Amino acid sequence: MICCIIGKGSIGKRHASILKTLNVKVLFLRRKPEKTKKNEISFNYKNLKKINFFIIANPSSFHLQTIKKIIQFNKPIFVEKPFVTQTKVGKEIQNYKKLFVLYQMRFDPRIKFIKKKIPFEEIKKADFIWKSFLPYWHKYENYKKSYASRKILGGGVIYTMSHEIDTAINLLGEVKEVFAKKNKNKLKINVEDNTKIILIHKQNYFSEIELSFASKKNIRKFKIEFKNNYLSWNFFENKVYYKNKYFKFKLNNDDIYKNQMKHLLSIVMKRNYEKSAVHIKKIIHTQNVINACIKSLNKNKAIKICV
Repeated sequence: MICCIIGKGSIGKRHASILKTLNVKVLFLRRKPEKTKKNEISFNYKNLKKINFFIIANPSSFHLQTIKKIIQFNKPIFVEKPFVTQTKVGKEIQNYKKLFVLYQMRFDPRIKFIKKKIPFEEIKKADFIWKSFLPYWHKYENYKKSYASRKILGGGVIYTMSHEIDTAINLLGEVKEVFAKKNKNKLKINVEDNTKIILIHKQNYFSEIELSFASKKNIRKFKIEFKNNYLSWNFFENKVYYKNKYFKFKLNNDDIYKNQMKHLLSIVMKRNYEKSAVHIKKIIHTQNVINACIKSLNKNKAIKICV
């Protein structure tokens, strides 16, 4: 198989590395390909008709226009999260059967394990925390010039760290109302660098999500409280705590990406597109919740979502 990746930043290169271990040939679509690099191609029909699937890994604000350009080839399209940063997408794209959004945490064995264990009738509340420090992400670049810190590129913690929003939805169900609180900007950038979000789920329990890339503390964890016990998960530990017991796992971050890609390659081969956990029909609600969070942040009020 041949994959074409649009976007040669850190995430595009990571996908390329994972795909090579799965014996998939990788080409990068570039505006001005370097002649010395045989894995770089330009945008033309001859180059792209041989592609089996595309990965869109350029800045989030360019996702929509990139999809519109390559949808003509009628090939599977894997889009990095968040799906888009625009509120209007269009039915042609929403109804495209070969469109997937890469929320790889849906393929974390710990998350899959937790989803099977949750006693939904006993849920009281859930707390999700993801804190990190943007200046440490890519030490080779000025963080103020990175996509995450620039509004024009689709930055800000809500878009950039939307995995936690998707995980809350994946585990606890659809959301009917959101409220996002804008906190004081610590990094002096033109997007939100830390925020608190409250999700009211369809079943009336709620999740509180704290996102920050302005904290020197590196934390990523969540806790789901039930009537008589609780369940906890920590991204940096290969174990899950539930009912006074630790359940251990063996994996690293690359394993999660690899699980996701193996799943998608199988889906593409069998053409069972809509059965994928990250098919656009399953992810569009996450996108609607993200849009509502941005709207709530700007208007400083709760936003209802049709479910």
